[in-house]
Formats: sequence, C-alpha cells, structure tokens
Amino acid sequence: MPERSREEENFTEDILSAIEGEVRAARKRVRTFVSGLDDVLEGGVPKGHVVLIVGSAGTMKSSLAYSILHRNALEEGARGLYLSLEQSRQSLEDHMYGLGLNLQKASDRVEIWDLGLLRSKLISGETWLNLLKKDIADHKARNGLDLLALDSLPALDIIAKYKDPREELFYFFEWLRELGVTSFLISEMVEGVAKYSKNDEDFLADGIIHLKMQLVDDVHVQRRIRAVKMRSTRHSLDFYTLLFERGRFSITKVIGKVQE
Repeated sequence: MPERSREEENFTEDILSAIEGEVRAARKRVRTFVSGLDDVLEGGVPKGHVVLIVGSAGTMKSSLAYSILHRNALEEGARGLYLSLEQSRQSLEDHMYGLGLNLQKASDRVEIWDLGLLRSKLISGETWLNLLKKDIADHKARNGLDLLALDSLPALDIIAKYKDPREELFYFFEWLRELGVTSFLISEMVEGVAKYSKNDEDFLADGIIHLKMQLVDDVHVQRRIRAVKMRSTRHSLDFYTLLFERGRFSITKVIGKVQE
C-alpha cells in the first residue's frame, strides 16, 4: 500500500479538526454568566458535565457556584438545586443577599437544601448517600432539574464515610451523569499545593475550574480563575483576574505585577 504524501496527511488532519470543531460547536452548553469566561470556554460548560470548582478559603467558590445556578434560572429558565452540607440555608441566603443577588427572583427555580432539610440527616455512611441520591432523583422527577451544586466534597467525604473513596466517587460521578444534570462540585484546595482534590476527583471530573488568591504587591491581593480542564472544549489554560461587582462576575486579563 503506497504511503500517503505529507499534503494528504495535512488534508486529513484539517478535515478531522474541522469535524471536531463542528461537534464541539453543536454541543449544548451551560453558560456560567461570568463575563468573558464563557468566551474562553467556547460558550460555557458542556451540558451533563461534572465540574469541580476548587480553591482555597475566600476565593468565592460557593458564590460562583450559586451565581451560575441563579443566573441560569433568571436568563434561561433552568431549574437548579444547591446542596449545602456545611452552611445552613439561612447563612447561605444571607451571604448571597449580601453580594447583591436577589434570591426571590429565582426562588421558584432554585432551591437550597441544607442538612436540616434533608430527611436523611440522622444517619451517615453508605445508607445516607443512597438516600441523598434518592431525594435528588425524586426532586428531579417532581420538579425538573437542570443544574446541581454540591457544597462541598470534603463535607460529603465526612458524612458518607467512604470505605473505598475513589471507587465510590467514581460511581457517584457516573450517577450524576446518568441523572442528566450539569453538576458543580465545590472542593477545598490548599494554596500553593498543586493538588486539586483529596480522592482523585480531578481525574473523575469532566472539568476543573480553579480559583486562587494572588499577592500582587505588599498590600494588594487579587482573585484569579482558570479552567484547568474542560472536556469537549478547546480553552486557554491561563489565569484571569476574577472580578465581582454589583452582583455579577467577570474576568479580565491578569492585571498587576505579581509579588516575588
């Protein structure tokens, strides 16, 4: 069989690249409504993805996750569920109101569950996780569900009491995909440590959004954000400055000189 010329190989590569681009463009996406970030992500997060939102304390992980649900409810009519395994519902609502989000406008489409609202709160371990999954599935069947936020994976780890964390998380992530929702899972990350999760969730997830605090001089600190990975998406790996003003997130190219 004759060898193909370099021109033929290049043509084939171009065709495959074009097909891949059309497939990516055709895939439905969930907008983050972070001004500038959706452009980086070719329009947003692919629907059905399980995405980690990771970062250290104070990087606005919970605020970003809730904002995604809130804005999609207002702009797209999406139904969301925010599971708070750390904060009480009242504490979370007070925080979001303090950021300028009018929760009442989306109250018919975004629900907040905390441990006090979960009927499975009196037990722990595998049974608790199974009941939680049943509660979520029942909620979707009754009300519809497009977006799910879980705050947080470390809290779930404590309550679920995994015997084999990686295997059980693998099946949990698969269950989320089979549920047919787009999921945002919040996790803590130690500043300065290049490890995005405790139990290899970063390998299981379809996407990772990393937030961090960056010292830019002796006085000033900036929040920064980047997409570490997002399957079915061609995106920049660069950090961007994350801004929050008047109840809305946006990104800009990194501004300011980093303190050495």
